[in-house]
Amino acid sequence: MKNNAKKIIALTMAVSMTGAFAVPCMAEDGKEITLMASQNWIKDVDNELFAKFEEETGIKVKVSLTPDNEYTTLLGTTLSGGSDAVDMFMYTAGSPMKSDGIPDVAEDLSGEAWVDGLEDWAVQANTADGKLIGFSTWGIDYEGVLYNKTFFEENNLEVPETWADFMALCDQIKELGVYPLYEGINGTWHTQSWVYGLTPKMYEEKADFADYLNESKDNKFADIACFKEGLEQIGQLLSAKDGEEPKYYVNDGQAEDWFGSYTSLQNRESVMMFTYSAYPAELAANGCEDEFGMFPVPLLDNKAAVSNGGGISKFINKNSKHIYECKQLLTFLAEKENLETYYAARTDLVTSSFKDVESVSATTATTEILERSEEPKVMFIKDVLYWDTDVYKYLQGMADGSLTADEFISNVDEYRATMFDTLAE
Repeated sequence: MKNNAKKIIALTMAVSMTGAFAVPCMAEDGKEITLMASQNWIKDVDNELFAKFEEETGIKVKVSLTPDNEYTTLLGTTLSGGSDAVDMFMYTAGSPMKSDGIPDVAEDLSGEAWVDGLEDWAVQANTADGKLIGFSTWGIDYEGVLYNKTFFEENNLEVPETWADFMALCDQIKELGVYPLYEGINGTWHTQSWVYGLTPKMYEEKADFADYLNESKDNKFADIACFKEGLEQIGQLLSAKDGEEPKYYVNDGQAEDWFGSYTSLQNRESVMMFTYSAYPAELAANGCEDEFGMFPVPLLDNKAAVSNGGGISKFINKNSKHIYECKQLLTFLAEKENLETYYAARTDLVTSSFKDVESVSATTATTEILERSEEPKVMFIKDVLYWDTDVYKYLQGMADGSLTADEFISNVDEYRATMFDTLAE
C-alpha cells in the first residue's frame, strides 16, 4: 500500500480510527508469530495444527481474533505506517484483496515449494501483479437456497423455478406454522448474499459488466437494469410484514446472529436459508438428522448457482521481522498429512485449494445445486472493485421500508466514485 495501509483504510471511507488495537509484541528470539483473523475464520483444527507446528519447530502461533464487524478497520489500523505488530493476517482472496491494497503489504510467496500443489483457481485468486501473495486452504463453494428436504417431502412442497413460485412457496410454509427462512438481517454480511445472487443475471444482461464497472467511476451499477429489478424483489421479501414482525424470516434481534441459524434450522423453526452448500455438514455435526438440499436463488427467475470464488487466505506481512518463520508455517500447513487432517475436520468445505486431497467430500446440497444449476458464476464481489461496506445497512433500510432500490444503487455508486478518487491520489 502507498503510505502502508492507505488503501485498506480508504476501504472504510477514510474513517477516523477510534480506540487502539493492542497487539502483543513478538518474542525477541523469533519463536513466536502472530496471526490476525476475524473471529469466525479460525477453527479448532487450525489451533490443533498450530500446536503441532509448535511441537515440531518450537515456534508458537499466537492468534489474534477480532469481531467480524470491526476486522477490516482494525486490520487497516494494525498494518498502517509499515507496522510489524502482526506477522500474518487473513483476508478475502480475489478482487477484494486487490482493491483493498493487500498486495502492497503482503510478502511475495511465488517461489515457495507448495505453490505447484495449488489448484489453478487458488493461484488465480491469490495472485496480484504477477505475484502469488496468498496461501489458501479454503475452497470453492456454491451458494443458493438451502432447504429442508425432509420437511418438504413430509408436506408435499416443491422446489420453485421462478420468483413467483418462490414467494408462493414462502406463503405455503408460513401457513404450516413455521418461518420459511432464517435471515440474520441485523448482521453485517449475511443478507448481502441475496444481492450476490443477482450475479448470473448481471452476466446475462452484460457479459463484461465486471470489467465495465472497474474501468471508471462513471460506469455505474445504475447502468445495469436487472440490478434494480433484482433489488426490488429482495426488498419485497425483506420488507413483507406479519403485523410488526418480518413475515418470511426469523429475526432474533441479535447483532451477531449467524450462529442462531443452526438452532433455528435444526429445530425447524425455519426450513430454508440463503447460504453455502457445505452448510448441511455443519448441521449434521450438530446432530441434525433431517436431509437438506439446495436450489439456485430464483431472483428474476435465475437458474444458476453462485460460487464464492475461493474464500479466505493467509498473508505474510512484508514488514514482519519473522518472515522466515511465517513461511515455515505455510510450508508445514501445505504438507500432505496436515492438509488431510485439515480438510477432514473442515466439513464446511466441499472442495480443496490443493490438488489430490482425499478427505474432502461434497454435501447433498452441493450435489443437488450443481445438478439443478446452469453454469455457476463467481459472485460479483470477487471481481468488481470497491463494493460498499455499508450495504448491510441499506438492506436493513429496505427491510424497514426506509430505503428504496434506487437509493441503494445511488449509495453504492457514490461510494465507488469516492473510492476511485481516493485511490487515484
